[in-house]
Amino acid sequence: MIGLAGIASATAITSALLPSVTPAPVSIADVAAPADPATPGPSVVHVTHVVMLKPGETAPPQASVVIPPTPTPRVKVVTTTRQSGTP
Repeated sequence: MIGLAGIASATAITSALLPSVTPAPVSIADVAAPADPATPGPSVVHVTHVVMLKPGETAPPQASVVIPPTPTPRVKVVTTTRQSGTP
């Protein structure tokens, strides 16, 4: 425990002694300047959200609805036998 407390206090003291980071001043001309037309714009990122609807819920307008395939049924066979040898 003493080792962890020592590390924590040393970290606190070190972070207190470091100079704080201040942002560099920005001029209005740099902010208002248009981007270089030769560089391409950002690419389009398509986001697909998959939502499982509960029974009775409907999809929002313009939503493409994909019906999940039905799973193959699992059959459980239960057999009972009498192997005592007497009827």
